[in-house]
Amino acid sequence: MPDERKKTEEKDRQVVVSVRFPSQLLERIHAVAAIESVTANAIIREGMDSYIRERVASPEFKEARTAYLARAQAQVATALQDHTA
Repeated sequence: MPDERKKTEEKDRQVVVSVRFPSQLLERIHAVAAIESVTANAIIREGMDSYIRERVASPEFKEARTAYLARAQAQVATALQDHTA
């Protein structure tokens, strides 16, 4: 019963999105899914999770994140200065 509850909770948090794939890539996704006896959705979710984890860990991403946060802080500081004057 706890496993069913967890699956239901996870399913409730999922959001449906529309994504376009080149036909050859979609064929490869379906082939991998068939071989592994899982859904194409599972392959896509796992692939995106892996990609995001790898990407976020990269030095380039960390540098870009630091620069983004600095820009955001500067924008907030500027916006607050304009309203306190």
